[in-house]
Amino acid sequence: MDTGSALPLIIGFKAFKATTLTVVGVTLLVMRHADPVDLVVRFALAVHLPLTSVLLDKALTFAVGLTIGKQIALGITALAYAALMGAEGLALYLREPWARWFTIGATSSLLPIELYEIFREPRPLRILILLVNVAVVVYLYRRKELFV
Repeated sequence: MDTGSALPLIIGFKAFKATTLTVVGVTLLVMRHADPVDLVVRFALAVHLPLTSVLLDKALTFAVGLTIGKQIALGITALAYAALMGAEGLALYLREPWARWFTIGATSSLLPIELYEIFREPRPLRILILLVNVAVVVYLYRRKELFV
């Protein structure tokens, strides 16, 4: 692996996203019969999140609206997206010739959703993720020699 390139960072980013989404998806599916509000409160207490936190308030608001059907749908979606991220990362690691275009296409296809979310409710993390994903697309587009 060319340590002078950003490719290892992109692969690591894909691996992080795949791992995180796998944990979220499995948790949603395994815990689908538990009370989501109780789980959020117990998690907040375990990580010492203040009960007056805005983050906790948003998580509780989200958990109140969760049904078993929604949890299953979200869990399956998270696992499918994790599989996509994992496939991208592995293909990039193996330097498959098609990996570059696969990652450019998959990453680019989600940019409109990211833009929509930023316009709906701008947040620094959303903007950062958009910028990282745009940088990944531009980098892979310009560095075709890495996959020859």
